[in-house]
Amino acid sequence: MAAFTTFDRARLEQHLNLFELGELVSFSPVEAGIENSNYLVTLSDGGGESEYILTILESLSFDEVSFFNALLGHLANQGLPVPVPRQTLDGMSCTIFCGKPSILCPKLTGSNPSIVDGPGSHETGRALARIHLASDSFPLSPEKIRRNPYSPGWAKSTLRQAKSRLSAEDYALLSDYVACYEVASRLDLPRGIIHGDLFRDNTLFAHGHLTGIIDFYHACHDVLSLDLAITLNDWCSDKTGGIDTHLATEMIAGYESVRSLTTLEHAMLQDLQKAAAMCFVLSRLQSGENGQYLKDPEEILRIARALAATG
Repeated sequence: MAAFTTFDRARLEQHLNLFELGELVSFSPVEAGIENSNYLVTLSDGGGESEYILTILESLSFDEVSFFNALLGHLANQGLPVPVPRQTLDGMSCTIFCGKPSILCPKLTGSNPSIVDGPGSHETGRALARIHLASDSFPLSPEKIRRNPYSPGWAKSTLRQAKSRLSAEDYALLSDYVACYEVASRLDLPRGIIHGDLFRDNTLFAHGHLTGIIDFYHACHDVLSLDLAITLNDWCSDKTGGIDTHLATEMIAGYESVRSLTTLEHAMLQDLQKAAAMCFVLSRLQSGENGQYLKDPEEILRIARALAATG
């Protein structure tokens, strides 16, 4: 989350009239994140105060947002702790604010986990599997479901463009991982809707339990076990990039308590972790240049290198 678009109080008050949820008490930017503008908005309806997150989507079109809003509503109906956009008085869940698509969601309880442990990894794996199973009953027709923009073709092209910003060793490593991604994409692996970015900072915990899953703007249709690989890389890595086998075992066990992995998914999971690490290195390199990036590619490069050392 971040705040790239700014506005004054009067403009926000006028926008909030579309919802009639109460009087504006305060608003402040949420500083973390790199893609969208987010504000914590506090409203009073006379009976008490309520907190909301106003998200201004910086790169998505108004038409694209309908997929994400439909997905959030569907997952909430399945009992998953996700933010559900509030509708305006005329039934719109996406509005235009400051010339950009925006949504207003009740703030979920909890905070990002400061320490990752076995129970948290297990619970996150379980929640991820529930998201994947829920995609089986998602009501949108296939042609309206977003495809993964970070495809093998994107990876190959982006790696070529980033060659001058990588060491020869890292470029060769990521080239191998692009090849892993191409192979995996051609296999008959189970597919469905994935979160696509279930890093620790996109989960909320309170009193040791998962209370929220946020930031679904990487959600798309792709290989389900790629989503597990993305989550394993972030949740189960240490400061050197090495994967903690205890945390990984707990996450996979949590996942399989809801949805069993196929034999092929198990066999390909490490290659998918390599592919996932490669994609996030490249997307971070795309976010800036000359060493100035919105998020540090080196954090994911450490994971990519450690994965190579494990086979």
